[in-house]
Amino acid sequence: MPRARLVRWFAPVAVLVAPVFAPCSVALAGPPPVAAPSPAKPRAGVEVEAKCVDESVIRVKLFDEKLEMTTKYGVIQVPVADVRRIEFGTRTPVDVTEKVLHALAKLNHSDYKVREAASDELKGYRERAYPLVLKALKSDDPEVSRRADEIATHIRAKVPTAHLEIREFDVVHTDDSKITGRLTAEVLRVGTFQFGEQALKLADVRALRALTVGVAPVEELATVPQAPGNMSAFQQQFGKEMTYAVTGFTPTAGANPNLWGTDVYTLDSNLAAAVVHAGLAKPGETVVVKVRVVNPPQQFVSTFRNNVNSTAYGAYPAGAFEFVRR
Repeated sequence: MPRARLVRWFAPVAVLVAPVFAPCSVALAGPPPVAAPSPAKPRAGVEVEAKCVDESVIRVKLFDEKLEMTTKYGVIQVPVADVRRIEFGTRTPVDVTEKVLHALAKLNHSDYKVREAASDELKGYRERAYPLVLKALKSDDPEVSRRADEIATHIRAKVPTAHLEIREFDVVHTDDSKITGRLTAEVLRVGTFQFGEQALKLADVRALRALTVGVAPVEELATVPQAPGNMSAFQQQFGKEMTYAVTGFTPTAGANPNLWGTDVYTLDSNLAAAVVHAGLAKPGETVVVKVRVVNPPQQFVSTFRNNVNSTAYGAYPAGAFEFVRR
């Protein structure tokens, strides 16, 4: 029988226990007693998962309390505890831009080996070189134009189309808002147990999501309906929220569930597979989740998580769904 556990979304706070120093012992003829130093305040942070531009995924604690964001309505402060996920706009580090421009200038070098090396270097920068390579396509120099076309073709073959789109703005999602603008910080203050506090460059991150899963009272199982196989019945009902009991999909050899997207899934995606993929349930485990119908992204991204594989998909105008923090 499936194990029952209920999930409630909340923002976890991890506490690091600071060492407490005992007062120093004092000799009879020695100096006056030295008061024990006050223990450092416990360090709090929100657990997040960041997807980097090289497709790697890291889990860290985000120490920033607020994110400053410039919007068309002015500069606002978004509490990190309210953030569910962030889709970062395109950022290219200054040093990388300089290297790309330097390599582009060598595409018409008199030495063939230098031209070849410059082409290989630009291919290695992948999506970060792509916008400037496209501009080089319009060069009056036929050698530069030809090589730029070859490089652009190589990059398109290696990088998903969605990652080649120039994203002007950052998009911050909270429980009840979608905020579009530009984060003013260049780095986020993050930490891990192994390496302590570090600076995570926004230019190195494509997306971030809060890991906010918690356990809810078991008695809620009897009060919520069982989930449908998918959310196809709720097409175009953007903003609608439903609470369901879902038993996690059990992966089997050779069986791939109908699942498209990551964190935001197509409406016809298997709901039981989505809760396992999103980390909200283990296979065979029953959880209670709140599901929201949302506007679909331009591209649904594929990932392999928790032994469940999701597939990439293009435009799906009927809608999408996501899991809501409770």
